[in-house]
Amino acid sequence: MSKPFNDEPVEQLIPKLLSKDGKSLDLRLKYIGDEGLKTVAGTEALRGLEVLNLERNDIGPEGMRALAESTVITGLVELHLERNDLGDEGTRIIAESSNFSNLKYLNLWKNKVGSEGAAALSQSLYLSNLVRLDMAQNTIGDDGARALAESLTLTDLKYLDVFGNGISPESQELLKSSEGLGKVQDMILA
Repeated sequence: MSKPFNDEPVEQLIPKLLSKDGKSLDLRLKYIGDEGLKTVAGTEALRGLEVLNLERNDIGPEGMRALAESTVITGLVELHLERNDLGDEGTRIIAESSNFSNLKYLNLWKNKVGSEGAAALSQSLYLSNLVRLDMAQNTIGDDGARALAESLTLTDLKYLDVFGNGISPESQELLKSSEGLGKVQDMILA
């Protein structure tokens, strides 16, 4: 299959796109898929990685599991996953992995995340350091919004984007008045 912006194997992309200090890897629009992410997750040169951009890479739960179980990439601070195919299962994998306990920024824009995925994030003990959470253009609905509003672990969030999730005005008000989300300074609802 011809990939729109990439004909190189991930093994060649990593050294080419890894920042000089080894802390940032930008693989956006490279279409590496789950198999490519498995390679990334096991690449020793990425041991000090803090920022990983995987926007639009055809990644699903299988690839996310490889990253969640990686013994190499364990200190990410930013994870960009917009426009992939994680769904609730992939989101739950993130929520249940200690590999993501240093995350301050998580972008799940347009990942087919439903209310179960939102609930998993809202209950995650590993994501308590999150400051920015982008969940725009998913399908969390009122149940997912309620789960986020009732979260006891996402209390450090300062930015929350849930635009385009089919959230009713009542549930939007619930998010705005949530005590647990009291530190949120920028909330994008509609």
